[in-house]
Amino acid sequence: MNSSMIRSELRKKIALQGGAVIIVGAVFVFFWNNLRKTAEAHIQTSSTSRISGILPSLISDLNLILPISLLAVLFGVACAFYLEEWCPVTSWIRGFIGSQVNFLTEIPSLLYGLLAIMVIFSDTGVLKEIGALPPAENVNESGSEVALFQRNTLVFYAETLIFILMAMPIAIKTTQEALRSVATPIRESAYVLGATQWQVLTKQVVPLAFPKMLAGGCRSMSRALAGAALLIGIHIPSHTTGPRGIPDRFVLFLGGALLLSTISSFLTIESGTHK
Repeated sequence: MNSSMIRSELRKKIALQGGAVIIVGAVFVFFWNNLRKTAEAHIQTSSTSRISGILPSLISDLNLILPISLLAVLFGVACAFYLEEWCPVTSWIRGFIGSQVNFLTEIPSLLYGLLAIMVIFSDTGVLKEIGALPPAENVNESGSEVALFQRNTLVFYAETLIFILMAMPIAIKTTQEALRSVATPIRESAYVLGATQWQVLTKQVVPLAFPKMLAGGCRSMSRALAGAALLIGIHIPSHTTGPRGIPDRFVLFLGGALLLSTISSFLTIESGTHK
């Protein structure tokens, strides 16, 4: 490869990575601006009254977001199959998606969690002053105003997007690596014997790559569960009212994340020893 080709490839990679940064930044700015626009008033309430309203709604959202994250992982696996088995190597689609995946997988899970915390628990657009209710319904027995948490559709979409970005890129990358790990002579031998591409995939490639694919799926969902546990766990110490199942849900999410992470590590080691 001469110097001109190297420079061309370098410019291409820089352009794709720059596009990835611009897209992620644009999505963040879009959601942040809309969250600010939805703010109607700033409520001066204690942290306890805020949390007692936020946590039940947050858990309700997570009960929907985590299954969506699982679907995102499955979609990521399908996307990886298309990119590796059917999409041409020189296609701009493959290069563009690959650059996005590489960029998103390099972002630490902690940053995703901090972004989710900022979006969900921000005063802008999440907590709204109750002005439409009659005064009798707007105060408690002591006569002080009650601050309620109102579900914000845009916030739910932002939560969902963050969890998808947390899970799907890893599923795509690990599935691609699993498919590439299958030795080329195995494919070529099957084709020589007259097997079709579908037969090669289902009978040769997938059985050999499945442990690594499963490890990648477990790793993806582990990140999603860890993020869910983080969102709940940081507010448990000051949570004094509300459903008693909230600490149990925190333990469930955190335990699930640790279990899936352990399974992922075990599968990765096993696939390496039997390579």
